[in-house]
Amino acid sequence: MESDEREVKITVRDLQRNAAAVIKRLEHGETITVTRHGRTVARIVPPDPAEEAINQAVADGLIDLTELSRARTAAQTARIKTTPPAPGESSPSQALAELRDEDADR
Repeated sequence: MESDEREVKITVRDLQRNAAAVIKRLEHGETITVTRHGRTVARIVPPDPAEEAINQAVADGLIDLTELSRARTAAQTARIKTTPPAPGESSPSQALAELRDEDADR
């Protein structure tokens, strides 16, 4: 495997033989470029923490997916009403801010 900071190049064969190791690298924030005969055929990227937080909020019923899909700007997204968190829980905004802070620390 060839490494260039946070991006790693591997062959299709390496991916097939070392899938678990590739997943572990993705979990650590690396981007994997997959090549076949020296030509790039795919790029595998780790999940975006902000996107994952939104998906979780939708799954938890905190954000209505229909309203989210209609939002075209950040301002419209910010106006979406959310279900308030239970006492002692973080709000979706706080959770998203924490995820962004964690991502910035990487």
